[in-house]
Amino acid sequence: MSTNADCRFYERESGKWYYEMQKWPYGENQDYDKHGPFSTWTEAHNHMHRNYANPGSYTISAIPGCEHDMTRTLTSTSWECLRCGHIGG
Repeated sequence: MSTNADCRFYERESGKWYYEMQKWPYGENQDYDKHGPFSTWTEAHNHMHRNYANPGSYTISAIPGCEHDMTRTLTSTSWECLRCGHIGG
């Protein structure tokens, strides 16, 4: 089950990832807890999951020009960009 809290991941400069998690009560509160910097999107994402309930969804704003240069293989036919979070196959 998700909380439906607003969650935003963003890269301010190359290798500096942050995220903001909406404070309770979700949908009504315009205040956010801010975290970072993290060296990759994956680090920020893992930190969020260790410290908060599942928000249900989130936005990712990477610096323009990501060529999916930091990938890891998920299966023999798919990969994930550790910089922007894109999953391809």
